[in-house]
Amino acid sequence: MEKKVAVIGYGSIGKEIIASARRHEIPNARIVAVFDKASQVINSVEIENSDVHLFSDFDEFYNSQTYSNLDIIIECASKDAVREYGKKIIESKKDLIVLSVGAFSDKEYLSELQDLSNLNNTRILIPTGAIAGLDSIRSVKKYLQSLSITTTKHPKSFVGAPFFKSSRIRLDEINSETVLFEGNAITAIEFFPANVNVAVSIALAGIGLEKTRVKIIADPLISVNKHEIVGKGSFGGIHIVVENIPSPTNPKTSYLASLSAIECLRSLCNENFRIGT
Repeated sequence: MEKKVAVIGYGSIGKEIIASARRHEIPNARIVAVFDKASQVINSVEIENSDVHLFSDFDEFYNSQTYSNLDIIIECASKDAVREYGKKIIESKKDLIVLSVGAFSDKEYLSELQDLSNLNNTRILIPTGAIAGLDSIRSVKKYLQSLSITTTKHPKSFVGAPFFKSSRIRLDEINSETVLFEGNAITAIEFFPANVNVAVSIALAGIGLEKTRVKIIADPLISVNKHEIVGKGSFGGIHIVVENIPSPTNPKTSYLASLSAIECLRSLCNENFRIGT
């Protein structure tokens, strides 16, 4: 059965999802709406021969017939968008795919959203994003004693991060591998909200935000976004290294994040067969 889908956020990931759907690469999924609160972004949307409805006002979107007919909403905008619209989406009985998982570093908000989801019989899904191994981490979470992730990206990927408002490090002066941050996942997502959603993902899958250690490195010689995950416990160990090509239009994110979102939507629209949890 065809699922009607809306995309929140018309950035690099949103564009990839829409393009994939229009190439018929996601069976049983039809993109019918795009919402982005930046009106200039919506005004720039060009989708040939399209019946996709465009919105820059959330209330207009929320109260439209197009919204009423939706089955699934994909958020690929920002953690602020998740905080601002998440409850309304769940209360309106829509399944929600969340890419800006950094919003869930607020445990109280996550708990509220989960309660609403149970009450309204909806689903909140977090794609694997720019990493691998979430299934494995979830399966051994009771036995994990430590969990860490080291993220290495080119300095230009960190432009605009709140971390640099209080740091003496200048991105344009980095000429060798430089450790920007070491701490837990809660602080990491506060300082680097557009760069380390993956840290929150593994923390939620594993031993929690406070106990998950995060190291962030800027390397001017690297051409990929690299994530190294290490987990140790009574079960043995997990060591995963993922090297992703940055998105051509947004170096802060990895192309794999777009592919992961597309696969999550494909799985949700074709539930008769699923690999992994």
